[in-house]
Amino acid sequence: MKIDSSQQIARLFDGIAIVASLLLLVSLSLDITMRKSYVLSPGVEELQFIVCMVFITDFVAQAMNAPSARRYFRRNVLMLLVSIPFLNMCHWGGVELPRGLYIFLKCLPMARGMVGVYQLVRYITPTKVSAITWSYIALIILATYIAALIFFAYEEGVNRAVGSFGSALWWAGLNVTTVGAPIFAVTPIGKVLTVILPGLGMILFPLFTVYITHLVQRTNGR
Repeated sequence: MKIDSSQQIARLFDGIAIVASLLLLVSLSLDITMRKSYVLSPGVEELQFIVCMVFITDFVAQAMNAPSARRYFRRNVLMLLVSIPFLNMCHWGGVELPRGLYIFLKCLPMARGMVGVYQLVRYITPTKVSAITWSYIALIILATYIAALIFFAYEEGVNRAVGSFGSALWWAGLNVTTVGAPIFAVTPIGKVLTVILPGLGMILFPLFTVYITHLVQRTNGR
């Protein structure tokens, strides 16, 4: 099947967006876990702006290549919204943000970065079956890791039980498996995550179990 130039451009930007997603997750991870200040370092802030521009460009390229740009926009408008560099715009406008809102805006693009990593897993897996399996695994791991990052960003410095990122990761792992962690959130966002993460685990783990069971039954049937 012949691929026209618009499809090639869309695939090119899709690949660039995946690389940008990895850069964003790594840079924000290092900034959140290693710096004691909730404010982004100038270098990471500039990198976040560049990554957001890549995300927006990729969105436009995919919309132009879609059968219906309007339908694509309606279905993926959330991905566009989380790609907007709100934090940079506030900085340029001289807007002083409270700590909680600042952390929220600096972590917001990670939602789009999570999609990029999810796409990478689907691209590198050899078959459709393994792509679905590893996509589920990647989604669970990414959701747990990003929840730990956000929890640490909000709770570090105000919650004595969260002295390191390892504590936040331990909290996230126990909550996503619905076991429950002996670490109690003190910030509003931390409390919200404490409710959302077990709910996400109750949704993802049964789906993964059902899929594996169906796969085994189909294999035995053959």
